Amino acid sequence: AAAVLFILPAVGGCILSAIFLPTYITVGASGGIFGLIGACLSDICMNWKLLFCDFVTENGKKHRHALVIVFLFFDILLNCVIGLTPYVDNFTHLGGMAFGLLCGLSTMEKLPSDFFGMDESWWSRAKQLSVRFLGLIISSIGIIIAAVILFQSDGTTTPCPNCEWLSCVPFPPWETGGDKWWYCDDCGRVTAEIIQEPSLHLQVSCPDGTNVSIGLDPGQDADREKLVQ
Repeated sequence: AAAVLFILPAVGGCILSAIFLPTYITVGASGGIFGLIGACLSDICMNWKLLFCDFVTENGKKHRHALVIVFLFFDILLNCVIGLTPYVDNFTHLGGMAFGLLCGLSTMEKLPSDFFGMDESWWSRAKQLSVRFLGLIISSIGIIIAAVILFQSDGTTTPCPNCEWLSCVPFPPWETGGDKWWYCDDCGRVTAEIIQEPSLHLQVSCPDGTNVSIGLDPGQDADREKLVQ
């Protein structure tokens, strides 16, 4: 079960990253690690009533359970904020956590209420079984659909250009020019055009709205493909 909770979310997170950030190369185990965090969330969801049930928890354990949940969500939030910096991939993190949550619904064991001497209805057991199968089906279909979208893409174009800001945001936003602490890779939003008049030059439009003119030798071959290379 641990291998499933680590490998499948890692694969799913990497596929989502390749779809939304096709020009980036991402390596690391963070997708699988966030898959384990997603499995923790599924465990909390399935055993929520037992975590805060007066019959099960005694001597202030409710507060300890609540504190663990608070620290878990704080850890998720902190890592998502760190993911807004360059060279950290939030799509792998969030995709791995989403697939980990779905896989966790299928692999994590829900403690039965009768384990603590509480009656459990047949409807509760049927619902638990349905959720386990549903999580496995949705996670499998999700990975297949994501893989199909990836293989059908051209490898350079993202289906959601504005979604790149979920993984990197220039900071601080109120600063301009060289005063920012860091920038993101905006190469995909740079355009260039060869202009003949009044003199042969290369007009480059930068993501921040500025235009740069680079003079070209009239005797130089002004073929666009060769200049790009």
